[in-house]
Amino acid sequence: MAARRAWRGERELTLRPKELELLALLVREAGRAVSRDRIMREVWDTDWLGSTKTLDTHVLTLRQKLGEPATITTLRGVGYRFEAAGDDAESAAAAPRGEQP
Repeated sequence: MAARRAWRGERELTLRPKELELLALLVREAGRAVSRDRIMREVWDTDWLGSTKTLDTHVLTLRQKLGEPATITTLRGVGYRFEAAGDDAESAAAAPRGEQP
């Protein structure tokens, strides 16, 4: 069975399941705005009516793990966008790579 893993260049990222799902969604939509509602629906599998602070926290942690240059842009009042800069989208992509032991 193929493992879902994420890489930034040659460096493998250690991501928790929700971080990986969040990154996968943003990378799939690279260059386009992804609304907070859509992220909550697709990553947390819920129509979230309350605070989305958990999303903010996960984005912050994901940005720290991705490092510089920043690849996730906050779109105030909208959501987030993954900034695909050349090979950056591919190198940070959350996709099957290798196999689980």
